[in-house]
Amino acid sequence: MSKFNKDAGKFISLVKGAKLTQAYRIDQIDRKKHKDPLLAGFFGLDKINELLNKDKATGLRIYYGLDIDGDGKRDKKFVLVAVDTDGNDILPSAENQFAKDEPADDILTTDIYCPFDCPKANPINSDKGNG
Repeated sequence: MSKFNKDAGKFISLVKGAKLTQAYRIDQIDRKKHKDPLLAGFFGLDKINELLNKDKATGLRIYYGLDIDGDGKRDKKFVLVAVDTDGNDILPSAENQFAKDEPADDILTTDIYCPFDCPKANPINSDKGNG
């Protein structure tokens, strides 16, 4: 069986999740001196389902991106694509899409990011939610 299957991934405890995200926050704020580091992104269920409903899709891949749009900021972004059982990204035809540079329903990003649009403090997103 391919490792790129519908059951890939593993659930972890709240303690482990909190430790992982806390280590990231410490790294970004203390070591890299980011004032407002990207902590998370929100994607709506309908958009996620559109990707998962692609022919031969077995899961999602999340890429890190960097938006350098001339405003002087290097904005981190997430880019999601559907993946098939061979581990290949399911993308639109490059020949057509690169010529047009128009949005397709195969590649997903968002403008809803934490630290700007965050949930209430909890153990995953804040040291204040650990108790």
